[in-house]
Amino acid sequence: MLDSFFGSFSAAVSFPEDQLRCLSALLFGYPLAFAFRLLPANNPNLKHIASVVTSFFLIVVVVNDLVGLMHLLGSSIAVWRIMGVVEGKWGPRLVFIGVMLHMSVSHLIRQFNDYRGYKLDHTGPQMILTMKLTSWAFNVYDGRRNPKELSRYQQEHAINTFPSLLHYLSYVFFFPAVLVGPSFEYMDYIRFIELSQFRDPKTGKIHWPAGRVMASMKSFFFSLIALASLATIGPKLDVLWTLDPAWKALPWVLRFGYVQLAAFAARFKYYAVWKMAEGACVMAGFGYNGQDPKTGESRWDATSNINVWAYETGESIKTLADNWNMGTNKWLKHSVYFRVVSPGSKPGPLETFATFGVSAFWHGFYPGYYLMFASSAAALTAGKLLRSHLRPRFVSATSGKTPAWYNILGMLLTQSTINYLSISFLLLTFTDSIEVWKNLYFVVHIGIVAITVLVPILFPVKRKSKKQQQETEKVKELVHDVAEEVATVAVGAAKEVLESAPSNDKVKTL
Repeated sequence: MLDSFFGSFSAAVSFPEDQLRCLSALLFGYPLAFAFRLLPANNPNLKHIASVVTSFFLIVVVVNDLVGLMHLLGSSIAVWRIMGVVEGKWGPRLVFIGVMLHMSVSHLIRQFNDYRGYKLDHTGPQMILTMKLTSWAFNVYDGRRNPKELSRYQQEHAINTFPSLLHYLSYVFFFPAVLVGPSFEYMDYIRFIELSQFRDPKTGKIHWPAGRVMASMKSFFFSLIALASLATIGPKLDVLWTLDPAWKALPWVLRFGYVQLAAFAARFKYYAVWKMAEGACVMAGFGYNGQDPKTGESRWDATSNINVWAYETGESIKTLADNWNMGTNKWLKHSVYFRVVSPGSKPGPLETFATFGVSAFWHGFYPGYYLMFASSAAALTAGKLLRSHLRPRFVSATSGKTPAWYNILGMLLTQSTINYLSISFLLLTFTDSIEVWKNLYFVVHIGIVAITVLVPILFPVKRKSKKQQQETEKVKELVHDVAEEVATVAVGAAKEVLESAPSNDKVKTL
């Protein structure tokens, strides 16, 4: 019945059936999430069962991908068994290697069978699954370690009790996020299911923060706007037109301008699906992130995968990276970057290289991905040089801020750089990417090299004079002396209070 419906509807609206099914599954997530929120608070197992069954329904019936479900389910159960048997550090290592290999094989099969194709299959959900399984495995391992060896983040997310298969699958297959993400930590999910963050410790009653439905609807309507923009503007700004002789015949300014617009329009599809999934998570009650310190209002952005405004107005490549695909960034930071650092040492080039390598493999094996990642790493380095060598010269001595024109110029340069570089990510192939960049005279790449080489020479970092350094050291010594004096007085006062207290061993000990 659904096959006939989706086939007819796809033909009527001239929209690919696979994408229509995925979009429908995301839309179904909203009423299902609303119902999920109404499940009894004191019956977490019912929620776990509902989460798993709903995901299976969406994947098999709506998306029509039984084979994909077998991939996801088989990989998940294998990881659960490995971590149940292997208790040492090789547990998460085996999981990481295994799921990355499984995902890589899926990427390669897709690439060989549908080269440069955009038909949706299980590789998308498998990318989300890979992040969840690897972070879960590390969290289980952390729960078996000495807490003193863990960072604060690791302590907060360590899994001290090995979960049942039902609880584990509920986390893996949480239905609003199973298709396009976001990824999140197991303990955050369990706290949401048990509603521990909303439960009054004295009375045990649940107090839901305000703004959940409004936050969900904001994400939903933003997603609809992105979809409408994609449907109306997207076809007119097809990135493949950069391979057409008509584009090559344009003046350089128009060629460069078209690349900017085409790359911007290509982001609508990510905004649409990420925001739609985020809204469904919030509708279910998952995503509370405390209160805004400025407004005092509840924040429901813990499951956000993209900060659109921060990304589109970012003044540096680092700002863009921090606000794009944030779930993946968090996974790379905590499950890769800090995991390859030796205890007691600081992260260095090896850790950075490993993180970029894992990020590249996670995306797939199209050459365009690697061209963009390598170029973006170089752009990030150039941006750091500009910030350290050039920016201090424009910072106001009174306000400590840079002038508006400097910020606007930084935003324009950053946006034009990322739009230019992302062409390779969109075109996928090495030949086409190089061809387009060649027709733009490699202007951004040349700029990156020029900044890297010339900025340290033309704008050396101003070092403090000996007099300034001596004054700084005097201030440090003065602060240290004052702090020491305050501590001495505080300890003395505490002793006096305790000595004058009633004869009580517990009080004396305290």
